[in-house]
Amino acid sequence: MSVDAADDPVQFDDVTGSEADTFPRPRAHGAAVMNHFADVDDPQADRGDERGTLYDRSLSYWREHVGDRDLEPHIAVEDFDADWLPDGDYALVLTSSRWKAGTGRGDDYRAYYEQHLKLREWGPEDDDGERPLRKPPLALHVEIMPQFRDMVYQSGDPLECPYGEGTRLLAWTTWAEDPFEIERRMYDALRAVYGTDAVDLDDRVDDARRISKAEAHIRFDIDKKGTAVETLEQSKALIDWGGHSEIEAHQQRKKEGWLEALVESDRWHLLGFEPQRYSTEVKIYQANQWHKKPRSDPLHHPKLEASYAGVDHGELPHVSEWDDLLDHLRSVVATHARWAGIERSDLVEDDFFDGPASPPWKFERPTGRREMLRERYEDLATDIYREALKESTTAVYDILRVIAENDGATYDVLEDRTGLARSTIRYHVRRLAETGVVSREGNPVMVFFVSQVVLERAREILREVHPDDTPEQQTERAEERRKQRESDGDQVDADDEDGDETDSETETIGFEYLERLGASIHDVAFLLEREQLDDRDVRVRADELPPPLQ
Repeated sequence: MSVDAADDPVQFDDVTGSEADTFPRPRAHGAAVMNHFADVDDPQADRGDERGTLYDRSLSYWREHVGDRDLEPHIAVEDFDADWLPDGDYALVLTSSRWKAGTGRGDDYRAYYEQHLKLREWGPEDDDGERPLRKPPLALHVEIMPQFRDMVYQSGDPLECPYGEGTRLLAWTTWAEDPFEIERRMYDALRAVYGTDAVDLDDRVDDARRISKAEAHIRFDIDKKGTAVETLEQSKALIDWGGHSEIEAHQQRKKEGWLEALVESDRWHLLGFEPQRYSTEVKIYQANQWHKKPRSDPLHHPKLEASYAGVDHGELPHVSEWDDLLDHLRSVVATHARWAGIERSDLVEDDFFDGPASPPWKFERPTGRREMLRERYEDLATDIYREALKESTTAVYDILRVIAENDGATYDVLEDRTGLARSTIRYHVRRLAETGVVSREGNPVMVFFVSQVVLERAREILREVHPDDTPEQQTERAEERRKQRESDGDQVDADDEDGDETDSETETIGFEYLERLGASIHDVAFLLEREQLDDRDVRVRADELPPPLQ
């Protein structure tokens, strides 16, 4: 996603400043670099193997040494060695896959196949005396793809070759500190399989050397996971609040707490980071089965990681922009660690990250976050006060109270504890979610306050607005509502089951009396003012009033 800071209503200088800080340097993790080689020797050649490209050489190798995809993966180099490899025994294996383009049209279409070189490590002998191959922590995967102007997609549309004809390469690896190291690993693997003359750097197109992936992370003590996740949730809320921008987020909420949090946005400059022309993803995650590992195992502890998440249009960053890109990712990680109270002593060492012994790294840390959060929570507190103090109904107050008392509630719980109809509950929950007071996750849907701070503030507000309210009175109100619904013949649809979040967003409740919805004319005016309702959503009676509702 691209970003034009000049078009944003909130600018860098409007929301925050920055100050110099020092933090253990986050470690570069996964990365990928693309190359293009203009290596066609004979453009007029009738046979592919006479064009002289690296792709054609790789295809000839596959035909000679493999010949059948059922025989993949093929061990191309049984004993691969390079000075960048950790101790161990390694091999290079070859696989192939159908590529996105080929030649011919209609029934005559024939897809090309890209070639894949993958680094593997020999494991210890098993009971049969065999040594299995496994993916090592230091990974390498090289894709070899054709770039010829006579190629088309299966739809018949021509393949674009922005850097001319030849061979396109894409190298994916881990634990590389610069793009030149990534390229060196790629070239070493290619030469080991296809010959020392397989890569001619004179054919490399410099402008095509692009970064398609970059990551930086720290591993930290699991005791800090809760505050780290809360910090990331706050960033998500502030970005969405400050810029009213679209934001992608994913969480998994379990009884024991947040297991993962992820936010992707192109609006991180709203928190004080330098504007970038690409999206940045920040996440907190742990290894599979981490809870089964002892605390002494680094994989028991989570990672905080920032990654470059690509662009919607325009070119990928050039390899010359690597330092700026990594500095941005590292500053996002280090800043969130500071905000979460993660200190050097909280870092956890593993095979590739030095933990507390990591070298110091200087960066500019955005400031003003506390004031931004205070303003954000004041806005939410105002919304909670307004909802809880409605004179026409106690429906929203009861919904908020159930959510606050239980630290989250399903629609079933809300229906049971409030006595309201499912459609009424969904109506109010949707409004509360749109104002940022609550969030909805999972299936069945769980409704909860957007952060621990908002939850605690909501509890205070609910006690203030109805200080004498008791659980018995809440139960009585629920019973009265159920009796009223039964007397009105308002039966819940037997098919009204909890769906996923998409279902709850798209569900409509039709037109209904405000009193039965537990709403008031002031709610309508408020939603109209915020453009959450329009003329098609409101009906006004034009004839005489009907008898009062029973």
